[in-house]
Amino acid sequence: MEAIGRVGIISPHQLPVDIVESLCSLLTGFDALSLSQTNSWWRNYLSDESFWQSRLQGSTAVENCQESWKKKYAQSRPMVFKALMMKDKSELLDACVYLTYQAEQRRRDVHRPSHFQLTHVGTESFSFDLWFSLLPASSEEYFGGIIYSLQSCSREGRQWPHYHQQFVMVSSTGDLYCSVLAGKYAVASDLQPNRWYHVALTYDHNYQRQEVFLDGEKVWSVLGTRHDEWSHLTRGQVGTGCVTSNTLNCPFRGHIGWYGFHGVVDAFRVWRGVLSQDDVKLLANGGELTTERLRAAAKPNSATTWQRKLQLNVQLAKCTRPAEGRTIQYEE
Repeated sequence: MEAIGRVGIISPHQLPVDIVESLCSLLTGFDALSLSQTNSWWRNYLSDESFWQSRLQGSTAVENCQESWKKKYAQSRPMVFKALMMKDKSELLDACVYLTYQAEQRRRDVHRPSHFQLTHVGTESFSFDLWFSLLPASSEEYFGGIIYSLQSCSREGRQWPHYHQQFVMVSSTGDLYCSVLAGKYAVASDLQPNRWYHVALTYDHNYQRQEVFLDGEKVWSVLGTRHDEWSHLTRGQVGTGCVTSNTLNCPFRGHIGWYGFHGVVDAFRVWRGVLSQDDVKLLANGGELTTERLRAAAKPNSATTWQRKLQLNVQLAKCTRPAEGRTIQYEE
């Protein structure tokens, strides 16, 4: 200990182990990344893979990663979507990212991955889940937006899609809509900004049953066939969608056009078959399912030319991950 007046400076290695562990448990992942760059002691101490694994998977962490968890945390960042103003006449488009096939379907042709379209699953049952957080409204940007939507033509085509449906959407008043059936029903209300939400939808084709979960809890269960425009919805994306409604605040009643999402998405995954409630709870707690069950996902952190074509105007956020707590914190 070095005395300077009445102030004592203690090196971290002089502190009791339990105190250091308690202090580190309070750190966010990006705080720990910054601290690990201050000196060799912190770099070595914060090289513990279990620390970084818990920041990504929480208490449900499992040993299924072939690379450094610290590296994975540093490189894997949530996607930021910022919608254009409704009166914006520029040539820019809302931010969006496409779903791509995973696992063995990707390995068939690594150079030309096809965009995954949910409407191409035929008569198979399916599920999807996502982590998202809303950004606060501002004088230039509305609250909410369409998170996942399909239509009859691509967004880049700049043509009006005669057929268009929103499968996951948050209204400007904080109502959550999530359905692949006909009709629009709010499954949750009063969603708040700067908070991680986990949403999952399952559709059992044999029983024609749809179930929706919010933060691991079932909030809606209904019987019905998929939307009658299903076969016409040949193009889809995460981050924006088209809407025509006289009753929904998207972002206001009577709006006709695109309603880009204003928020952050950490994951969007499509799964084979119907996820059980235990599966959903595992995902809602930051856990993972086996990759064999994963059909498609949105991948923002791609470097090659053809992979960059899978996203448009998407930025990456330096912020806490869902496993670090429901309240999202951004790096200043």
